[in-house]
Amino acid sequence: MTSKTTKKRGKKVTPRKQPQQERSRRRHDSIVEAAAESFAEFGFDATTMEGIAATAGTSIGSVYQFFPNKKAVFREVARRAIEASGATFASLMLPGTDRPWPELLEQVCDLYFELHQSSVMMRAMVRNFELYREFEEEDTAQMQGFIQIVAMLLSAWAPDLSPERSHRVARTLVYTFAMSMLVIANESKEVGLEMLTETKVMLRRYIEGYAPEPG
Repeated sequence: MTSKTTKKRGKKVTPRKQPQQERSRRRHDSIVEAAAESFAEFGFDATTMEGIAATAGTSIGSVYQFFPNKKAVFREVARRAIEASGATFASLMLPGTDRPWPELLEQVCDLYFELHQSSVMMRAMVRNFELYREFEEEDTAQMQGFIQIVAMLLSAWAPDLSPERSHRVARTLVYTFAMSMLVIANESKEVGLEMLTETKVMLRRYIEGYAPEPG
């Protein structure tokens, strides 16, 4: 889960082609993984196409076969990070997994903290968030989906809220959480965990104003 910022949209740079053969897909994946590692460790500016090729153990020609330039590689890294975010959210919303909102809040916070720690794609995107316009469209669409789902949950937790108010509260929750996770991800794990605890308290108290804790 990431946070939308106001930036001027620019022309997108897309990959040259999607691999069809299994061997090509493996090479493509190794290039993306190598790029993510470099973007996460060194940053976008210090990463080179030659360095990506070397880390992936392939030729520079193979990198350019799939990606016309470095921004196109970064867009694929960001796309995978957003995909991982969506999969994490979906895992919390599986049918039959209804639970009290305080429990769900704890799980959301913990799972997204772990995602930011474990996913090199996510770390690469966060490290280079100044390139937000490269993945803004996908991120915005995902965030709107999250907001709609949270608004539906709020309508069950706090039935007295109007649909408009539920959507407004959901939007505030989603973007506040997203921005908090973005800041936490740039801290050490120890400091991040401390901030995560405080984030849970903040969100819990906000939700309590509309939906008292069950039981």
